[in-house]
Amino acid sequence: MTSFGRNTLKTLGIAALLVLAVPAAAQSEHEPLTEDELRSLVPFGADDILKLADCGKKSYPTCTYVWGNFDSDDEARIKMGGKPSGEKLMTVFAQASRIEDFERVVSVTPDAQPVEDVGIVAIWSANRRQLSLMTEDFLVVHVNVDARSIEDPKAIALQIADYLMEQE
Repeated sequence: MTSFGRNTLKTLGIAALLVLAVPAAAQSEHEPLTEDELRSLVPFGADDILKLADCGKKSYPTCTYVWGNFDSDDEARIKMGGKPSGEKLMTVFAQASRIEDFERVVSVTPDAQPVEDVGIVAIWSANRRQLSLMTEDFLVVHVNVDARSIEDPKAIALQIADYLMEQE
């Protein structure tokens, strides 16, 4: 299993642990970021393109983005029903009912480091390359950055989180 696959399972596992009432805000599908929006938030290589922008409701509303150079391997994967490879970003949204629900997120993140000035509470996991935060209306947002070319994934995750919160 790839590191993205493991990170995806871990991220979804965290979201699954949030056994919460899910109001319409968290249940609604989110529109994927456009390539221009994504390019303004994350570094793309000169020849990189957005290969995948997919949002849907799995266990929770989730958006997955893949970018990089498109090649014949990507074409083969897509023909077989798979997804292209490349740099990845994933966002997951889950609705909590109270701030104490965020403790479940912290409890399954052994390397959780508090993050100031984003949401009402937030943590960063360097192992997972993931920012998890809770907004004032108790929306839990996970931003997972599995892009090895990005030197500071935490900074990118914070930038993505800020952008997403502006859109809400």
